[in-house]
Amino acid sequence: MSKPTPIRTLLASLIATKGWEGRVELHQVFTFWDELLGADIARQAQPHVIRKTVLWVRVSDSVWMQQLHLLKGMILEKLNSRLTKNKLTDLRFQLDSSLGMDAGRREEQPARSAASPSARQKMEFEALLASIQDDEIKAAIRKCWLKTGNLRE
Repeated sequence: MSKPTPIRTLLASLIATKGWEGRVELHQVFTFWDELLGADIARQAQPHVIRKTVLWVRVSDSVWMQQLHLLKGMILEKLNSRLTKNKLTDLRFQLDSSLGMDAGRREEQPARSAASPSARQKMEFEALLASIQDDEIKAAIRKCWLKTGNLRE
C-alpha cells in the first residue's frame, strides 16, 4: 500500500499546474495585513477582496478612509515589499461601519439601546435645539442624537 499524499503537496501541485502562484501570493496580504500595518489600523481597516491586482479594503469610517487614502502609496509599498511574483497596483477603500468596534458591540449594534444621557447633557442639547424653529426637524435631530449613543462629556 502506498502512503496517502498530503493535501499540501496536492495543492502545491495544482497551483503550479494552473499557474496560480502569483495569485495565491497576492492573497497572502490577508495573512500579514495586521502585522504589517499595526493593530490600530487593523482595527479600522481590513482587506476584503482582490480583483486582478487591486486590493479592496473595508474601512470603519470616512475619516479613516481619508487618512488611508493619504497613506495609500506607503501602504502599497509596504504590502508589495512582502510580495515577489505579482504586485498590487492599487488600493480601493469602501466603508464598513462594523469595523472599529469590539466584537460584542458589533453583535449588539442593530438592536442597540443608547445609554441615557445625563440631565446636564439633555439640558445642553435642548439649549442647542432651541435655535431651530421647525419642531419636526428638532424631533428628528433629538431622535438621532439619542440613537447614536455617542454621548461624551
